[in-house]
Amino acid sequence: MKKPQLSPFWMGIIAAAGVLVLIFVVKVLPKMSDQTTAKRKLKTAATNLTNAKEGTPSRADIESWSRYRSDLLAAQVNIAKFYTESDKVLERWFQGLLVGADGDPARDTFMARYLDEGKQLEDKLAAKPFEVKIGIEEEGRKPKFGFNWEKIEPAMWNAIAASGPADEKAVLRELQKRYWARQRVSNIIVNGGVKVSHLLDFRFFKKLHPSLNNAPWEQTPSKPDEQVHWQGVGANPQGQSVQFEETTLPMDLGKTMTFGFAVELPYAEVPKAIREILNPGNGAQAQDMLINLIGTHITIREQNAPKVEYRFILNDAADEAAKKADALAKAGGDKARPVLLSVTCQIIDFDPSKVKKFDGKAAN
Repeated sequence: MKKPQLSPFWMGIIAAAGVLVLIFVVKVLPKMSDQTTAKRKLKTAATNLTNAKEGTPSRADIESWSRYRSDLLAAQVNIAKFYTESDKVLERWFQGLLVGADGDPARDTFMARYLDEGKQLEDKLAAKPFEVKIGIEEEGRKPKFGFNWEKIEPAMWNAIAASGPADEKAVLRELQKRYWARQRVSNIIVNGGVKVSHLLDFRFFKKLHPSLNNAPWEQTPSKPDEQVHWQGVGANPQGQSVQFEETTLPMDLGKTMTFGFAVELPYAEVPKAIREILNPGNGAQAQDMLINLIGTHITIREQNAPKVEYRFILNDAADEAAKKADALAKAGGDKARPVLLSVTCQIIDFDPSKVKKFDGKAAN
């Protein structure tokens, strides 16, 4: 008996089904597994996002912070450039001064020029049209105080050199900077037009060098009428600074240079004097050094006479007017007396070499 045979049709159906099963196993099943894994990860991510705290940075936040960082970097560059340009004025030597290969002048050459420039500055102020009195005159002695120039004697230089070879150069640079500060005060009169009648005192509150104790230029007034009240430097009841320390700038970018000056001038000139000392454009340079004001003090030097007596012929208007004018003239007139203005200032002695660069790319 013959076995029944499948027709070609059914054999084709069976073969096609086998191929489909094979394709399903090889192609579809792995994709279904991948889909299950992707759904599980998506569910986990969705759960994490749902459970995330408020304030989680968004893409907009990150972009905003990136722009802010760029703005800060640009501001940092501009600020450093601004202070660097201002510091160049403070760091320069006298024009035409010979300097060595190390960029510094010889000590004797510098000191001769320093004292000569100081004398020229004083002579200019004392001459017409300014006619400024410099220092406090003592009978039979040279005037004291005034600009208080640092006239360093040989023994002082020996003490400085004993502290180390670099100290002498540091002192020379400090003296040059101190000259520019004095010139800046002179410029409020010469270029700023402030009407000053008397420059009584000028002093720096930091010692020129630790080895120089009780130096002549650090002499303080002993008479009450010579005392100046320096504000903002921890002064004692007599107005003098005690145990003063300069301020170190953040990130070791330099230090302050603090000085004070005292001048006699009409009270009406006080606002102009303060304005001009802060004005960086009153010097020969296009951009002069920056000065901060940390304290001022005004003292009335003399009072107008509270009462002026005079005699005149009764009912004689001409005689009364003449006697009154004569009495007022002898009493100093009815004009306001000059005041003593003391100003405490700071210069930013900037060190561009310590500027840090924050231009690296932000971490992802």
